[in-house]
Amino acid sequence: MDPPLNRHINAVGSMQKLHQLSRTWNMIYEDLGDLEERLDFLISTSEKLSSAGIQTRAMVEYITFVRGRNHLRRRWVTSFGERTKLIINFVFSLEGEENSKANTRLNVTTTFIAKETARDNNSMMTCVLCLLERSTC
Repeated sequence: MDPPLNRHINAVGSMQKLHQLSRTWNMIYEDLGDLEERLDFLISTSEKLSSAGIQTRAMVEYITFVRGRNHLRRRWVTSFGERTKLIINFVFSLEGEENSKANTRLNVTTTFIAKETARDNNSMMTCVLCLLERSTC
């Protein structure tokens, strides 16, 4: 992993920032979709005006150009949104790996404590048996 990205991912609030970024990409994508619908409406309106004998060719060409640029921007926003989702999944994967390592260490420690407790319990039982037999340990 690239160290600068690692620094940002491990920062406090990084997941919140990533989710905000993902939400922002979604809002931009939807706004561009709304703009595309408006441009389509303008194109269809200008075609109706053209059929009525009003010259709109230059305007249609310009709106078509803007629509194409808008479509390109929408593809880029989709790409950036997908990249953001990949980073979020990567961070969750790293967190899962860290949790797994912590659980493994906890299991080892718990096993050690259980063995020591069993040994201590056996020692106490031996002392109790010695006392019952009225002898010293």
